[in-house]
Amino acid sequence: MKTLVKALLSLLLLNSALHSAYHAKGMEVYKKMCSKCHGGPFRGAKMHTTAEWEDIRDASKTPTLTLHKGHPEALEALDRGYFSNKREQALYKFLIGNAKDSGAVPGCDANYCGSSKQ
Repeated sequence: MKTLVKALLSLLLLNSALHSAYHAKGMEVYKKMCSKCHGGPFRGAKMHTTAEWEDIRDASKTPTLTLHKGHPEALEALDRGYFSNKREQALYKFLIGNAKDSGAVPGCDANYCGSSKQ
């Protein structure tokens, strides 16, 4: 019985770790592609609620390109070949997980240290 409880607890902890709001790849994509115009990663993620980010993501096949249609500098940055579908998915996972209503609180780690300047 104790083994079963330990196994279930371990699975629960693993599941929560895998689905945490912090998505390192998405943050990396944000820093490379978005921070110049939108500020630090967590500041950018807090621009919209979870539902708004999901609506933006689901709006079209290429939501990021559609959003930045009127901004040539942004389109140039997005057209460099780095911004793939896989990276876009990682970006939206990060943005949704850290939206203003997500309850995620940025903390200090090697990638980001919560300063308002980021």
